[in-house]
Amino acid sequence: MHSQQYDSDHGNRERVRQAQSDLAMLFSTDLHVGSERLYRIKRKGTSLNLRYEVNGELFHRSYLSALSWRAILLFALTEGKTVTVHEMDQPGRYRRLFPNTLLRRLHWHARPNANFPPVARLYDPNGDGVLLLTRSRLCGHAVDALHNLTDGGPVFQPLWISDIMALRPMLGVELVRDGAFSATAPVSAYLEAAAMTGRVVEENELCETSLSGNVPWLEMPQPSKAVCGLFDQVCRENPAIQDLRGRTIYDDYSLD
Repeated sequence: MHSQQYDSDHGNRERVRQAQSDLAMLFSTDLHVGSERLYRIKRKGTSLNLRYEVNGELFHRSYLSALSWRAILLFALTEGKTVTVHEMDQPGRYRRLFPNTLLRRLHWHARPNANFPPVARLYDPNGDGVLLLTRSRLCGHAVDALHNLTDGGPVFQPLWISDIMALRPMLGVELVRDGAFSATAPVSAYLEAAAMTGRVVEENELCETSLSGNVPWLEMPQPSKAVCGLFDQVCRENPAIQDLRGRTIYDDYSLD
C-alpha cells in the first residue's frame, strides 16, 4: 500500500512538473503565419468558437483573439483544474482534425528523450502549408509540430491546438488531415532534411536525401510582449514555472 501510494504521488508530481514545463515552453514561442504572429493578423470580425468543460462545468464561447483561450487554459491548469474540449471552430471539425485515436497516439509519443516518426500530417489543400505532428503536450491541449507556416523557413515548435484550429476562421487557412500519411523515419531525419533544404520534405523525398545524423536546431519564433506579460503574471505566483524558462522543444527529444 505504501509503495502504491508513493508511486501515485510520484506520478502526480511528474505530471505536474511536465505540465509546468509544457506551459513554460508554449509561452516562450508564438505561431507566426507569414511574417506576423497569428493573433495580430486575424481577419476583422472573426472568432474561434469553443465548447468545453472546466471541472465539469460546460461553457460555449466565441473568442475574438487566440490569446483569450490561452489565458483560460493557463489559469485553469495552473490551479489544477481539468479542462475538456468538445468542439473548436465548426461543429465536428475538431474531431475530424484531431480524432481520439490520433490524440491517444500523440499522447503515447509524449515520452522523454524520444525520437519517434511523426504521427500525423496536416496540410492546406489550397496552399503550401504543412504541419507534421510528433507528440502532445499539456494534457492534449498542445502538440509539437514541424511546419512551414512562417516566411523564415521550417519551424519546429510546440503549438496550441486552438491556434491550429483558429487558422480557418481567422485567416481562411483550412487545414485537413492526411489520412494516407505514414512516416517510417524518425523525426530527427525530418528535422535534418528541413534544415538542409529549407522545406518540410515529403516521405519520398526523405529517402533520397543524404543525411549525416547531425540535427541542427531550427530557428524558434519569439513570443510577443502580450504573451510574455500573460506568462509573467503566472510566474510571479508560481516560482516553479519561472525556473523552467529557457527549456526548448529539443530538450524533450533525443536526436543524435
